[in-house]
Amino acid sequence: MYVPGYVPGQQSRTPQCESGRRSRRLIPAVLTAIALPLVSCSGSDAGTPADASAPADVTAAKEQAKSFRTAGMPDDWINFGEFYQSVCDTYELGCNGFAVEAKNRTDTDMSSAEEIAAFKNETTNAPMCSDIGIAFGQVAEEEGVLLDYMPEAAAELPDAYKSATGGWVATAVGVISIITNTSVVPSPPKSFADLLKPEYKGKVSMSNPITSGTGQATVFSTAAALSTTKGEFDLDAAIDYWAEFFRLGQRNDAEYSAAAFERGETPIRLAYDFVNIQTADLVKNKGIGVDITIPEEGGVWSPSATMCNKKTEDPDLAKLVLDHTLSDEGQLVFARVGARPVLYTLGKLEVPEELKASWLPEAEYVNVAEYPGDEWPNPSVVAERWENEVLTEAG
Repeated sequence: MYVPGYVPGQQSRTPQCESGRRSRRLIPAVLTAIALPLVSCSGSDAGTPADASAPADVTAAKEQAKSFRTAGMPDDWINFGEFYQSVCDTYELGCNGFAVEAKNRTDTDMSSAEEIAAFKNETTNAPMCSDIGIAFGQVAEEEGVLLDYMPEAAAELPDAYKSATGGWVATAVGVISIITNTSVVPSPPKSFADLLKPEYKGKVSMSNPITSGTGQATVFSTAAALSTTKGEFDLDAAIDYWAEFFRLGQRNDAEYSAAAFERGETPIRLAYDFVNIQTADLVKNKGIGVDITIPEEGGVWSPSATMCNKKTEDPDLAKLVLDHTLSDEGQLVFARVGARPVLYTLGKLEVPEELKASWLPEAEYVNVAEYPGDEWPNPSVVAERWENEVLTEAG
C-alpha cells in the first residue's frame, strides 16, 4: 500500500562500483534486444558541453527555447505540455511548451529504448530530454548518453530515484491498471486472473516490455501481484503468467490509441493509472462506458523519469527542465492528471485536495507494493525472458 513518507529503495541501492558490475553483466542482452549499437568509451564524451555540470544560464536558455525537441514527452503524458509551459513561464523564456502547437517545442513519439538510441546516434537536432521508465535509467548510464548535471533538489531523492552520474531524475509514480470500454465489453476484468478468461481472448492490449518502460512495469506488476510472499517479487511467476496469456491468445495486436479504444478496436488496455484516467475522461465525454481498476492482486508503484541528453544543443534549457522537475510547481503539474509526484510519495510535498480529485480511490491500491529500488529487474533480464519464454508462445 502507498504510504506517504515511506522512502523506497533508500537503503537498497548498492555503491556505484558494485551496481556497475551487475549492470555490465546484464546490459549487453538488453542492448541486443533493443538494437542499441555499442560505442567505445573513448568516443562517449563527444559533444559533451565543457560546463555541463554548471548551473543553467537563463539567458542562454531563453535563446535555446526558441526551438527545441523532446522525445517520448507528448503533451498528455503526465501532463508534459503543461509542464513545459510552466518551464517557459517560470523562467520567463517567452516560449510555448505545448508540442501539439509546435511553435517552439516538437516531440517525437519513442519508447524508452528508442530514446536512448536517439541520444546516442543522432547528432543534429537530437532530442534534448525524454521520459523513460526508471528501469532504463541504468541503461542510459551505461551507454554514457546523459547530461552531466544534477539539480540541487535531487538531494531530496533516495539513490534509486536518480542517476548516480547525473542526467536523470524521477518525476512521478503510477501503477499499472486495467481500462475497459464497457460499451464493447460489458463485464470488465478486475484482476490479472480475469484477463486469462476466454471472454477476453484477443481483446487485451499492452506495451512491449522489450523496448517500453510501461511494458517493463506491466511485467513487474505481475511479479509483485503473483508473488506468494507479500512485498516480494516473483519474476518466474510473472513470465509464466504472460506465457499463458500469449498461449491463450488474449493479446490484441492492433495498434493502440485512445481513438482505437473508443472505437472498441482495442477494448481492454493495461497502462499506468494516470494514462487510463486521461483516456477515460476523454471518451466519457463522448458517451462511451469506461471502467478503470487496479488489478485485485495488486501491482507495484512504478516511477517514471526525465533524462536529458549530453549531446543536446540546448544544455541550459535542459538544466532548467531538470531543475523544474523537482520544484513544487513542476511536481504539482503531474498531480493534475492523476500521477503521484515523486516528492509527494516521499512525504516532501503536499498535494491540494482539489488536485487529487482525478486520482483513483486509495482503496484501489491496498495490495500495491512499494518500488523496490535495485530489486527491480534489469531491463535486459525481462527483455531476454520475454523474447525467449513469452513470445515463443504466441500463436
